[in-house]
Amino acid sequence: MDEASPVRPFSAATRQENLDRMAQETFDLLVIGGGITGVAVARDAALRGFRTALVEQEDFGSGTSSRSSRLIHGGIRYLEYMQLGLVFQSCTERRIIRQIAPRLVRPLPFLYPLYRGQKPAPWKMRLGLTIYDALGLVRKVQRHRWLDPDEVKRREPLVAGRGLLGAARFYDARVDDARLTLTTAKAAHLHGALLANYARCVGLLKAGGRVVGAQVMDERTGREIELRARVVINASGVWVDEVRELDEHFKGRVTRPTKGIHLVIPRARLTSQHAVAFDVPRDGRHIFLIPWGDFALIGTTDTDYHGPLDAPAATREDVEYLLEGVQHTFPGAQMTPDDVISTFAGLRPLLFAEGGSYALSREHQIVESPSGLITIAGGKLTTHRLMGKQLTDRAEKRLAEEFGVHPQRDCRTKEPLLGAQLGQAPLSGQDEQVSRHLMETYAADAAWIVGCAEGNPALGERIVPALPYLMAEVAYAVQHEMALTLSDVLIRRIHVIYEVRDGGLDRASAVADLMAERLGWDEAERGRQVAEYERQVGLTQAWRGVNQ
Repeated sequence: MDEASPVRPFSAATRQENLDRMAQETFDLLVIGGGITGVAVARDAALRGFRTALVEQEDFGSGTSSRSSRLIHGGIRYLEYMQLGLVFQSCTERRIIRQIAPRLVRPLPFLYPLYRGQKPAPWKMRLGLTIYDALGLVRKVQRHRWLDPDEVKRREPLVAGRGLLGAARFYDARVDDARLTLTTAKAAHLHGALLANYARCVGLLKAGGRVVGAQVMDERTGREIELRARVVINASGVWVDEVRELDEHFKGRVTRPTKGIHLVIPRARLTSQHAVAFDVPRDGRHIFLIPWGDFALIGTTDTDYHGPLDAPAATREDVEYLLEGVQHTFPGAQMTPDDVISTFAGLRPLLFAEGGSYALSREHQIVESPSGLITIAGGKLTTHRLMGKQLTDRAEKRLAEEFGVHPQRDCRTKEPLLGAQLGQAPLSGQDEQVSRHLMETYAADAAWIVGCAEGNPALGERIVPALPYLMAEVAYAVQHEMALTLSDVLIRRIHVIYEVRDGGLDRASAVADLMAERLGWDEAERGRQVAEYERQVGLTQAWRGVNQ
């Protein structure tokens, strides 16, 4: 698409237009999967000038890409396993992503307390952090420091003092993973890619033994289309093997899903000025306490998973495991299960290895079947831009060699991510909490939301009184963020589901009413939307009813 052409809003109406075009046109590249890796490929390919389409079976980022630890990090723990290449790769990508998306990816100071008898020894930790700084080309102001026990207690009084040798202080970065995924999807759209959520790949099109597209089902209407493309990339995360099974050359799984869960607690119960890395006593696994506005996240676990891929949930045992680690490192906080507001669980598409080899756990691999289907397996949020580049490079080579199709431009994904730059002037007419939320979340587009709220007082109301989210954000999500379901809005566009104990169920009907008005839902559809959101809230609280 000509970048000078008028850009359509990223809306439900545009989605329908995209599906119509997908049924009629032939694309250079089809991406199956709208998680962070898939949308990174779509952005890269569109920037290079390739005709690009992307389909996602649910919502953008609805799987792993909205259920992470919300960190962009170099992976300091991988130094213990001498995975210097992976750490260098991750540190490099962390620096790039901070530069191209400064509003979404922000520096976060970390503290790693060490205790007598704990590994690694302090000298090894200092050496490792020196390497970490060097691999990340860290600026002087954010280089690591070693804090003695007195300074640790002064900075973080809740950290256990008995046997404390000191703590390493270093920097990584925090991110709203769901919004980074959505922003990257919107950027791909702005650069000319055609994207559609709730569009499921149900089959692969073949010609001469080669994959030449996909059969795609519109999950909202039941319509099925044939989407033709010269190159097809399978970037569907934990579902990659399900897509590969549609190919007659399927020879076995390349991924094994593992489950990671997080607890959401009030930050007032565990005040911390740093993210804190600490160990669970029973097995020495590293977990994190991550400040997140008025809340804190605690996680994550890493257990093999064999259930439905679309419904992972924390168990009582998962929650107690994380609380055990918290109680060991922050004994003064006296944390109990009653302090947990909610939980969320995500699945990692780890590379399959017999015996559960940890060394491969966060690396990624690109495989190509004899039919030409390109699949990426493994990887992590931090390296999504690099994975997108490698996949697009692979597609570019194929397009040139087999079809004589060449890019209009080189890779440009180190340029600023559209929609991820810092906001400017503060908003007038809003209280400080709401204004800060709107500017951090929407930047310049916050003015659209404020304008809606001023023009219609009902849209100026908070969705939930205790949280800074406005009803006008629901209208924005529908008209400018391709939100099609109640869960899209209350889970991924904003995070109501995790931040109040009932997931905001008492206000779900009011949000559904507004969406029904904008999307034309009848009463039956409105009821289905509320029921599905109630099911999702149930998953965040399922552990409370499990006795183990």
